[in-house]
Amino acid sequence: MEKHPRQRDKLKITFGMGETKYPDHDNTLVISVWVANVGVKRVMVDTGSSVYMLYFDAFEKLRLTEKDLSSIASTITSFISDFISPLGTTTLLVTIGHEPKSKIIMVTYMVVHLPSAYNVILSCPALNKLRAIISTYHQTMKFPTRARISEVRSDPQESKKCYLMTIMLPKKLKLELRLPNTMSKSRLDQFDARAKPRD
Repeated sequence: MEKHPRQRDKLKITFGMGETKYPDHDNTLVISVWVANVGVKRVMVDTGSSVYMLYFDAFEKLRLTEKDLSSIASTITSFISDFISPLGTTTLLVTIGHEPKSKIIMVTYMVVHLPSAYNVILSCPALNKLRAIISTYHQTMKFPTRARISEVRSDPQESKKCYLMTIMLPKKLKLELRLPNTMSKSRLDQFDARAKPRD
């Protein structure tokens, strides 16, 4: 018996020239999401990273404690070759979009104690879970939901603010938000969001 495709599988995601609102097409996508039922701004959408990052300031504002952390025996390499040890990992529900056009995904974050312009880094595996399509030109992310296509726009003011904060951070404390090529696969699997996907 042939299965009928779900309605959301039929939906087409498109971007029209008339949708362009912001002149700064080269800005980083910075959005707002709900993490553990708390609204969080300054969330960077990073299509080049496979690790979810939660910065300690945001971790504390979510009223999380050491009891919410799982230990991790691994390090991240900064762009100046410093090794940084994460505090641990924590798994939280993340809601993206607004009802009825929203999706909830489970995310395991790596928590780091570093100054940052951002609260959260939303990486490529999350975008794949959402089946999201991003247009940097339109500064918009779209993904299918049961209530048709959801659209999440970058906040140009927050994006500019984060950019200015980033260039003002001490150079030694800026973090390269990409995985080190020298890390072994066994260690990488401990915190790579792709290692154990959850629906």
